Amino acid sequence: MQVLIAAAPKDSPFADWLHRELQRFGHASEFLLFAPDADVIEQAVRACRVVLLVLSPHSVTWQFLVSVVALAQHHHKRIIPLQIAHLPDRPEFVRGLPIVDLTALPSRQIAAEHVLHLLSQHGDRTFGAARDAYLQRATLKAENTIAAYRRSIELFLDFLGDPSQRGRLPIHGFVTIAPDDTPLNALSAEDAPIFLHFAEWMLSAPSRQPGDKRPYKVSTVELRLAGVQNWFQFMDDHGWLPADFRLAKARRIVRDELRSRSRRSGPPQPPDHIEELIYYFDHLHRPPHLDKPDVDPERVRRWELTRLRNRALLHALAETGGRISEILSLDVGDFPIRYLERSEVLRVEVRAKGGHTYQLRFLHALPAIKAYLDARGADLRASTSGRAPLFVSHDPRFDGNRMSRVIAWRVVQRAARALGLKSISPHDFRHWRATQLINAGTPLDVVQDYLGHRSVETTRAYYAHTDPLRVDDAARQIGLPRPEPEDEE
Repeated sequence: MQVLIAAAPKDSPFADWLHRELQRFGHASEFLLFAPDADVIEQAVRACRVVLLVLSPHSVTWQFLVSVVALAQHHHKRIIPLQIAHLPDRPEFVRGLPIVDLTALPSRQIAAEHVLHLLSQHGDRTFGAARDAYLQRATLKAENTIAAYRRSIELFLDFLGDPSQRGRLPIHGFVTIAPDDTPLNALSAEDAPIFLHFAEWMLSAPSRQPGDKRPYKVSTVELRLAGVQNWFQFMDDHGWLPADFRLAKARRIVRDELRSRSRRSGPPQPPDHIEELIYYFDHLHRPPHLDKPDVDPERVRRWELTRLRNRALLHALAETGGRISEILSLDVGDFPIRYLERSEVLRVEVRAKGGHTYQLRFLHALPAIKAYLDARGADLRASTSGRAPLFVSHDPRFDGNRMSRVIAWRVVQRAARALGLKSISPHDFRHWRATQLINAGTPLDVVQDYLGHRSVETTRAYYAHTDPLRVDDAARQIGLPRPEPEDEE
């Protein structure tokens, strides 16, 4: 990767040091202090992949940097502004760009490592390279699974390369001959409706090109859309998507639009985007004030215990569909070590709202629960009472007390607010899980047992509704019988 470091003359010591650090780690780079010749500036910008912009009080009025930014934006180069000193005001020429504040880092070495991490996030990766990396994952072992994801991605690349789509989204302007060669860093904030456009493209009339099987059935569109979103999630997890392309927003747009087109009346619906909440604590980073050298290690330990507890709580709510009172009644002894180390469904009996008992089922939430229990310590299971609560407070004032419903509600609410979502309660996970099971075609009597309803009619009244688009699809696919030919006299 060719990296261009643009700095004012007085910032040359920093630029020179950063240049040496990049070369030490194998990044081809050069830096410019000033370039009176406009052709020299343009040649340097065109040759690079990334522009590192050094910002300090010396550079904010330096016209040379303004020219570099303008050219980099014109040639669609990635720009990373690096703040190395306090700035009284944000420079106008970097408006809209996220500034990386290196002054907040404790040392130059950590600053260098941070810059190297930023550079490694994108590289020269293309849609084709991302496809190949995704399909070679160790977790995709079944041939049928790989084939299904491959078909989804290839269909998406056909959409990217369709000439009729030119001008609809900025990303289409970067597709030349082969969509596979389109760089991932060509995605921008304006491409947020990309999933919605892809779904509409699959539902649209076919072109005259051979092999075009549009329009696809609604069920096929849902399947291919889910496959492509999983692929994008893989790219986002690896830091390959540009920072200004927000995957959550792209998903939200297609969900909201398709849901508004198939608005259903009747039973309560779970809040939009609740899926984003489930993994909030999986990726929550420790706050900077806890990373300072003089911080008490006990505070750090309690913060991590609380994060792992909240993560396990949300996973348990989402998978079991249990009521919050049922989830908080669980004990450590309900989760034998032998089950936590298997890939088997664990059934735990709880008392439901009406006084009867039923079983919560755990499988996908077990790793999060195991990580939480492991962090609490090996002597946890040696409780003399044998009734150690699963979810407890880690506040020093209430250490070890069973988690209350009020605290659980606050955990969910704060996570929802942090993600910019509407008010979500623990009980909304129950509606979400029930709707998920119904939409997957699970029989009503199975959903009844899963949720602990006494009567299947309760399940039917609350959740047995059908998407009108699926009903329309059935009307198209299932015709009337052909009339019998009349007997000839």
